[in-house]
Order: sequence, then C-alpha cells, then structure tokens
Amino acid sequence: MKRAILAVLCCAVLLANAGGAAADAVSDQDMASRYLQAAKSGDDEAQFYLGALYSAGVGVPRSDEEAYRWFSRAADQGHAHAMLILAGLYAVGRGVEKDNIKAYKWAYIINGASRVDEYRNGARQLISVLDGKMSAEDINYAKQEAGRWRAAPSGRPVQNAAPSAAPTQAAPPQVSVAPPPTAQPQAKTSSAETTGGKKNDVDNLLDQVPSGLRKKFGF
Repeated sequence: MKRAILAVLCCAVLLANAGGAAADAVSDQDMASRYLQAAKSGDDEAQFYLGALYSAGVGVPRSDEEAYRWFSRAADQGHAHAMLILAGLYAVGRGVEKDNIKAYKWAYIINGASRVDEYRNGARQLISVLDGKMSAEDINYAKQEAGRWRAAPSGRPVQNAAPSAAPTQAAPPQVSVAPPPTAQPQAKTSSAETTGGKKNDVDNLLDQVPSGLRKKFGF
C-alpha cells in the first residue's frame, strides 16, 4: 500500500529533478524565483513545478505545506498531474491534514478525466486502497463531490511575463473524456499528457527516482 501511494507522490520528485541535479544553488534559486512570479500570476504549469521544487527543496526551503499549497492551486485549475499528486498528499497527510474523502475525490476525477494511462493507473490504485478504509457513505459522498467539481478559470500570465526558466507553451486544452457515473469533471491536458508516454508498471516510477531525492522523501 505504501509503495502504491508513494508511486503517486514520486512524480513530483521526477519533475523536480528534470532541470539537472548538477545545477548550483544560485541557479536553483533563480529558477524557483521565476516560477514563483508566474505561479502568483495564476499559471497552473508554474504552480505545479513550484510545488515540485518545494517537495524536493530545490531552490527553495523544503516545505510539504508550500508544496501542497501550489499543487492545490494547480489542481483547482484542472492540471491533471497536480490533481493526482494532490490525491496522494491527502491520502498520506503530507503538507495537509489527512482526508480520505478528498483523496478519493481527486483520484476519482483523474480516473474518469485523464487520457494518460499512468495517471489513471495511479488513481485506480489509490482508489483501491481507499475503498478498504472508507465507508460506503463516505465513498458516495466523495463521488458526489467529484461530480460537482469544475475547474477554476485559468489565470495564466501574458506571454511576455512568463518566466524564462518555465516551459513556454500554450494553455493546455480541456480533456473531454467520459467520466465514471456520477462524475463529470474535466481535467486539463498537461505537458506530460501530450508526449504519448505510457507506464503501466508503477514500480518503474520508483526505480527512476534518484537515491538522493528518495532520501528527502523518506523512501
């Protein structure tokens, strides 16, 4: 069970490491500062990456609370990857009080709205774990909450205000995939979803996390 949940969380570690482990502290801080400016302007991609930086303590002091804050903001706008990680944070109580209903809600949304096998598989594994911990009443309530959820309006900054360190790309389109019964969410297509990559073996994700960052996450 622990490995299944950590597989959800380790996506943030992989993203935090994508910029290069050899970058010095000054470069990391500059990168984090640029992401912060864009994140404050409402850019969901910048919010997601900033959450990843706080998760691993790259360019900013490591803070589970700040990581949760920025992942949550990105998820509220429909950022699919952030939504999956947010479900994991609620499930384990990292950076936020543990809440199985909210964890189930976000996982349920992703299971019905994401086009990426990796995200759906992670959501299903988490749902399977939560099914054994929650009452039928709580599960039904979580599904109802998922059905009522709608993405907040995107607040992306104008193009010339975007940080040079952040990926430059157009606003991701809305996914229109038929959700499970009682849920009608729409999750945005993140940059990871447009690459076409598929990973069905969740354990492979854990194997790709560098040992140094594994220690920071405690696994």
